[in-house]
Order: sequence, then C-alpha cells, then structure tokens
Amino acid sequence: MSQVLALTSAAFYGLADFTGGFVAKRLSVWTITAWSMLIGASLLIVGMFVVPADHATAADVWWGAVAGIAGLGGLVILYATLAAGTMSVVAPISGATSAVVPVVFDLMQGSTLTGRQWLGVGFGVGAVLLVGTQRETRGVSPRIVGQAVAAGALFGLFFIALSQATSDSGLWPLVGARAASIPLAFLIAFAAKAVAPPRGRDLWLIAAVGGLDMSAIIAIALAIQTG
Repeated sequence: MSQVLALTSAAFYGLADFTGGFVAKRLSVWTITAWSMLIGASLLIVGMFVVPADHATAADVWWGAVAGIAGLGGLVILYATLAAGTMSVVAPISGATSAVVPVVFDLMQGSTLTGRQWLGVGFGVGAVLLVGTQRETRGVSPRIVGQAVAAGALFGLFFIALSQATSDSGLWPLVGARAASIPLAFLIAFAAKAVAPPRGRDLWLIAAVGGLDMSAIIAIALAIQTG
C-alpha cells in the first residue's frame, strides 16, 4: 500500500510542479505559494475527517511545522527556478535530489537497501545524468542547476521531518506544516507586495496547484506512516 501511495504522491507532485511552473512565468512565486497553500488547506480539512488519527502528540505537530518550513523554502526555490529555467531539466534534478536525501539519511541511521532498491536509486541518478546530455540542458546555467538541487534538498528535509512523526498520528503533522508555512508565506508575500489574490484563469490554476500539492503531501505522509 505504501508503494501505491508513494507513486500517487509522485504523480500529483509532478502535475503540481508543471502547473506551478507555468503560472510562475507570469506571477510572483510568493503569490503562487501563499495562495496555493491556503486554498489547498481546505483539502486537508476534509482529509482530517476521512483519515482520523489514532493518537497524535504535540511532537507530531512540531515535526510537521519543521517539515512545513522546509517545504515552503523548497516550493519557492522550485517555482522561481522553473520560471527561469527549462522545466524538463529542473524538475528531474529537484525530484531526484529530493529522493536521494532521505535515502542517505536512512542509510546514516543504519538502514539497509535491497538490491532492487539500490537499482532504483541508480536509475534515478542515471536519469539525471541523461538529462544533462540533452540539447536543452546545454544552455542551462550552473545557478539554475544549483537552485534545482537546493529545492530538492529542502523537499528531502520535508520528507525526513514528516518521518519523525508517529505512525498513528494521521494528518496532524500536516496541520502543523500548514500552520507554520501559510502565515510565513503570506508575511513574506506582503513584504514583497505580492499578496494580492489572483483573479480569473490564474486563480483557477493556483487552486489546481494547491489541490494537487496537498493531495501529494497527504499521500506521501500516509505512505511514510505505513511503509
């Protein structure tokens, strides 16, 4: 079940990244991030009733808050990088990095990988190397690559922080994540004069980003708790 949830999360993340990167070419990354998080929180409220927690502690919520701040940083860097760079290059690099960081953390904690899991890691790293050989990549600056890696590393920290919550905490860690990230996002958006609500087509696209992103987060949180 955890593998199905993880793959579902990956699909939602990919769709959210594509949509967010598309909107980021026109709007401030802070406008997108703040409003998509706020709109997506409505899905979390529904999820709290669908996935009740058997037992949640204050520590679960605090670890969620740590994850939320890391995820906020990753989203902002990712959207800014997608707006400035080639999506087909940025997305795979950030995605592979976000997968490698938790693997390294688990190995440092004494975990072991099976041969098939090592093969999967190798495919992920190999995919990024193949991206680097494509014609579209040759015009990408090292700064864009560095930002993609930074975004992926922050997403990896997001996953690590979520994994510190207890397995029966349900979606309460995500409540902590959004309670920490939404006010911070709006505070920075206000300072950047990018707090005005989106309108028309942009509003619907940002709502889609928020819904897809929250769906991905719910799926990966449940995957981490069950596998």
